[in-house]
Amino acid sequence: MRKPCILLVAVATSLVMPPVGAHELWFHLEPGADSAVVRLTFGDTPNLNEAERVAEIAHAKVWAGGKSLEVKRLPDGLEARLPHGGAAVVSAFADRGVVTYMGQSFIIYLAAYGQTRAIEPNQAANLGLGDDQVRLLLFSRESGPPVVRALWKGKPAADAVVKIFRGAGDPTEVRTDGNGEIPCPDLGEGPWTLLAQVVDKTPGKREGRDYSEIRYKATLAISPEAAFGPAVAACLARVKDVHGAAGPWVVAGYRIGERALKDLGLARHSHDLEVVHHCPPEVQYSCITDGLQAATGASAGKLNLRIEQATADGLKTVVRDRKTNRCLTFTLKPEFARSIVDLPHERLDAEGRRVAALPDEAIFSVSEAK
Repeated sequence: MRKPCILLVAVATSLVMPPVGAHELWFHLEPGADSAVVRLTFGDTPNLNEAERVAEIAHAKVWAGGKSLEVKRLPDGLEARLPHGGAAVVSAFADRGVVTYMGQSFIIYLAAYGQTRAIEPNQAANLGLGDDQVRLLLFSRESGPPVVRALWKGKPAADAVVKIFRGAGDPTEVRTDGNGEIPCPDLGEGPWTLLAQVVDKTPGKREGRDYSEIRYKATLAISPEAAFGPAVAACLARVKDVHGAAGPWVVAGYRIGERALKDLGLARHSHDLEVVHHCPPEVQYSCITDGLQAATGASAGKLNLRIEQATADGLKTVVRDRKTNRCLTFTLKPEFARSIVDLPHERLDAEGRRVAALPDEAIFSVSEAK
């Protein structure tokens, strides 16, 4: 199956885009369906360690799905709480006014976007900030993967340069095609953030100060949910919260626990749950237990999650509803277990993402005791 991907773009005019070095407005989206807060920082890159001068964006406005949010100032940035159920797009805007630098005076407008899923083209207008700002958004298509398209005043930008950030490394550059789009990297290897700019060379005067141009800037942060979907993103986030990493064994445990709750009709953290994992006392096999905890909320401290020693051939998980006495037994598919055993450390994250997106029947078998 072809992996979902996105197209990353940037916007430019006849001027060459200046080197990345000026401060921008950046969104930071926490993965997972439980996330209720978004952060904004001001810095040269999206690296949180480089955030500074929060006073310069303290007046920024933030919207979720076009509705204004209350903004809280933090020592190193801004924070806004999302409405219940979240939003496909969060947007922000800061007007830095007329800036004088190295003998030039120009206006800087900062826009920022963050997305958890693709939107339809007709949803791009109602984002809160003005239509003259750069739109840099992830759009759905009738067929194929979603696409990120750059628009300025309703028109796409062709043959434009994009600065693509991944982690703390230096950004890379690509150019857009005639539709303002470019081939995308695997979003699952991210997180990715991109930077775009349009320069309007029309001079003018604002509040008694002359300026030579207007710089419209935009950044876009895309949550893993946009590529994987909210269920997979929530799985990876919850597993990492409990286990510290999301390798294939712990993710398999999460998937077992998730299916158990569904089949037994129980809620996460239900006191009717009893989870017993049978495995050798070895990392890999025992990691499944942390995934079970992340999915079900059962825990050793609540005395409803425990490990019982067994051989590798006896690897299984038993989940029981103590109220109805229904009992489900889960065993990994032999071919699946062989595909993830003794993997090198550098492959664990990618394999965890793969397992999080697999159908249940590719991971385990389930039977119910009579």
